[in-house]
Amino acid sequence: MPRPLALLRRARDAFPPTPLGLVGLGTAYLALDVLAFGRLDLVVLVVGYGLLGLVALAVLGTTLFALALRPQLRRRVDTVSAHLRLETGFAAETGFSLPRWGWLPLLQLRWEWETPDAEVDRVTRLGTQRERVVLRRRGEHEGVTRRFFVEDAFGLARITLRFPSPARVRVAPHVGALGALPVLRAFTGGDAVSHPLGDPEGDRLELRRYAPGDPARFIHWKNFGRTRKLVVRLPERALSPARRQVAYLVAGPGDEASAAAARVAVLGGALGEDWAFGAAGTPGVLTEPEAALTAIVRSGRRGAKAEAGAGLAAFLAEADRRGPANALVFVPPEPGPWLEVVASALATRRGRARAVIAIDGPSRGGPPR
Repeated sequence: MPRPLALLRRARDAFPPTPLGLVGLGTAYLALDVLAFGRLDLVVLVVGYGLLGLVALAVLGTTLFALALRPQLRRRVDTVSAHLRLETGFAAETGFSLPRWGWLPLLQLRWEWETPDAEVDRVTRLGTQRERVVLRRRGEHEGVTRRFFVEDAFGLARITLRFPSPARVRVAPHVGALGALPVLRAFTGGDAVSHPLGDPEGDRLELRRYAPGDPARFIHWKNFGRTRKLVVRLPERALSPARRQVAYLVAGPGDEASAAAARVAVLGGALGEDWAFGAAGTPGVLTEPEAALTAIVRSGRRGAKAEAGAGLAAFLAEADRRGPANALVFVPPEPGPWLEVVASALATRRGRARAVIAIDGPSRGGPPR
C-alpha cells in the first residue's frame, strides 16, 4: 500500500467518531445554534446537549477502552500457535480467545481477519470468546493480520486496532464425503480383460484366415485338419490392471472439490503403490505424500490458476521417462482456458488417461432445467 494511503488509513482507524457520530454532532450543533439559542427553545436545548453528551461519552469510553485493551491484545495475538492447519469450508478454532467483558456498559469488541480472507465467528464459553474461522480457498499464508473494532452500542464511535501475527496458516481442501473413495484402477496392455480397443499384446486366442507372409508357427493345424482351412492365431486385444499411476491436479475456477479428491487419492493410497503426482504451480514429479499435499495446497494460488494446465504436458513427459503409466488428471468442474490445453496433452494417450471431475453438490439457486 502506498505510504499516503497507509497514513490515511491509520488516521481513519484512530479517529473515534463514525459517520453516524459526525451526523449526530452536526445535528446537535445546528439544533443548539439555530433553535435553542436563536429561538430560546428549551426543549431543543436539552435534546441538543443530551445528544452532544451521548456522542462525547461514546468517544471517551471507546478511546479509554481501546487504550486499555491494546497491550492485552498484543500479548494474546503473540501467544497464538505459530502453525495453523485448517481445511476449506470447515469451521475450526485457532486457539485465540478474549474475555467477554460483559460488565462494560454499551461497549463492544469484535474482530475479523484482514489477511488472509476468512469468515470469523466467535463462540462464547464460560465468559470467554473463542475464535473460529472458515476459509474458502486452499493455500499457504505467511502471517495473519487481525483487525479489532472497539465501538459503542449505538455506532457513534469506533476505533480500529490492527495486530499482525507470525502464525503460518496452511489451508488444505476439505475432503468431506470423499473419505470413502475407492481404489482407482487403471488399465494397460495385458491379458486380464478382453477389450476391442486394447493393444494386441495378450495371449494368441483369436483366429483369422491365413494370408501370404504369416509365420507358419502360428497356423492352427488342428483347425486345418478339421475344416481343411488355414487360419492363424492372433494375439488377444486385452487390458490388465496397470502397475503404475501418475496423477496431476489442474487448477481453475471452482476446483476445491477436485483438489479434495486429489488429496484423498494421494493420502488414502488410492493411486496404488507405484505412483507419481504433480500439480499446477509446482514443477517436477513428486513421489512423497507430504510433498504432494503441499503441492495441492499451493495450487490454490492465483499464479497456479493462470497456468491453465500448461504444466501437464511437461509433467507427463517427465513421468513417462520413468516407465509407462496410466494418467489420472483432476480437473475443475467449470470450463476455462485449461480445457483445450489438457485435451491436447492427453490426445496421444489413447486408453491410458482418465479425468476426474468433482463438485461440492448440485446448485439449488435456480429452477430445475
